[in-house]
Amino acid sequence: MAIIEVKNLTFSYPQEQPAIKNISFIAKQNEVLGIIGPSGCGKSTLLLALCGLIPHSVQGKTQGTVILTGKDTRKSKPSELAKTAQILFQSPESQLFALNVEDEIAFGLENQNIPWTEIEKRTKSILKEMNIEKLSQNSLEELSSGQKQRVALASVLALKPKILLFDEPTANLDQKAICALIKTIQKLKKTTTILIVEHNIEFVQKLADKLLLIDKGELIAQGSTTQVLQSKEYQKIMLPAHNQQKIISKIAQLSKQSKEKPLLEIKNLNYTYPNNKKALKQISLSIRKGEFIGILGANGSGKSTLALNIIGLLQGTGSITLSGKEISKQPTEQRAKNIGYVFQNPNYQLFEQTVKEEIGFGAKNIELNETEITKRVQKALEITGLEDVTDRDPHALSVGQKRRVTIASVLVMNSEIIIVDEPDTGLDHKTAREIMNRLKELNTQGKTIILISHSLELVAEYCTRAIGMKEGNIVSLKEVLKDYLPDETLTY
Repeated sequence: MAIIEVKNLTFSYPQEQPAIKNISFIAKQNEVLGIIGPSGCGKSTLLLALCGLIPHSVQGKTQGTVILTGKDTRKSKPSELAKTAQILFQSPESQLFALNVEDEIAFGLENQNIPWTEIEKRTKSILKEMNIEKLSQNSLEELSSGQKQRVALASVLALKPKILLFDEPTANLDQKAICALIKTIQKLKKTTTILIVEHNIEFVQKLADKLLLIDKGELIAQGSTTQVLQSKEYQKIMLPAHNQQKIISKIAQLSKQSKEKPLLEIKNLNYTYPNNKKALKQISLSIRKGEFIGILGANGSGKSTLALNIIGLLQGTGSITLSGKEISKQPTEQRAKNIGYVFQNPNYQLFEQTVKEEIGFGAKNIELNETEITKRVQKALEITGLEDVTDRDPHALSVGQKRRVTIASVLVMNSEIIIVDEPDTGLDHKTAREIMNRLKELNTQGKTIILISHSLELVAEYCTRAIGMKEGNIVSLKEVLKDYLPDETLTY
């Protein structure tokens, strides 16, 4: 029985070319469909149409039909569609707004007029299932991106929709959480039709009954997972899956420190959040000039908190020196002249009206002349593949495109140190590698790169040294890798 039926679906945002073109497919009851393709190809737009946000909430021109459980989305009220289909957005912040975790999960249930005894039962059950019971009374603002992702998923699962739509569900999760999510989806498959937009091909392979491959807004291949992954269309636009065991072994060897002089030195750094959670505990770390360092650790281990202390957006106790000069009391704008930072969530650093203005903003602040600014912006646009969207509002882009804009805006600064927090969020493997190759080029030119990532693949391929973090401490790589791959046997 077809639960979802899409016929000749085309959608164009205002004053733009079609984001998706003539897409047709069906999804059967209790089937898992994986939707894959390059960054910005239209995958997220398709999900918006499948949950009814297109055409009811998102402006644009729609042609074709989307039928959910026999009902045309164009003729159904959004409140009714919400009982059938729910979406987990790529950026969890976009759907979280309650005061604490428990209230967030209960909110959707309250909106559907579910009896309070049932709300309490479901909330308690989903907190346990998602392993977030200890976070139940935590403010959402206190959570890491990975924890927010789990809370957003819990709030969706509590509604028990017939159709679940996932937009990059693994983007902010560590490997332990990904393994848990796989088990959750395998259970859900017994009662739910699931569509997953994902760049993590290994994740999709373990779950999908069928794959849809999209490129430039068009559905270019569909069929079984094996058929699509072996198709000429896939081979042309995507990269093959990697060997996880080889990656683990390589990372385990990334422990040798450069012989160059120390550039950034951190001594006895501590940071405690307002809720008294100690996020960093006596961190001491020396980073040498020209290193390409990967920082690995589970969600909430302190990786991003460490980065925010380095750039000055958070200020803990301890010492931070750059080229021998104490900077721990310097304001962020002063540190930014030497340290560039790409946020994990691109929405945090986008505020200009066009992509071109966004990328050039930092360069203007350090008073470069117009000729040099234009030259650097154009180069950054080419590197990040954004030449076609220079005049678009950055807020209207896909998450993957926003990610590229934020990276481009840091590249133009020519900083001595570049910190990139989860650079592949929202990007397909091919685009992520293009970004990483540019960072590698800068590294060979003498720039020091600090990569915060859940991607073992990127750390293994690009980093010269890896550092492990757990519960606010620097720990051994072996201890971290066990957390990343709890079901794997580490052989090194």
